[in-house]
Amino acid sequence: MIKNPLFWYGNMAGAVVGWLFIFIGAGMTLHGNIHTFWLIITLVWGICHPLELAISIPIAKKAGFTLEKTIINTLIFGLTWWIPVKLGVLEP
Repeated sequence: MIKNPLFWYGNMAGAVVGWLFIFIGAGMTLHGNIHTFWLIITLVWGICHPLELAISIPIAKKAGFTLEKTIINTLIFGLTWWIPVKLGVLEP
C-alpha cells in the first residue's frame, strides 16, 4: 500500500483539506475550544511545512525535481509529497 501512488494522492488531498480548514477558519469568527483547536492546527501546519523544506529539498533534488516544484509541493502537501518521492513512488 505504501508504494501505491493512489494512497499518497489521497493523503495529499487530505493536506489540501487541512489548508481549506485553515483558510475557512481564518474567515470565520471562532470562539472557545474551536478557536483554540483552529489556532493550534494553523500554527503546527504553518511552522512544520516550511521546516520540512530542509528534508524535502535534498530528497527531491536527488530524485530530479526542480527546486521550484519542491518548494511548492512541500508547502502545500508536506510529508505526503516528499515521502513518496523518497520511496520512488512519485517521479518528476
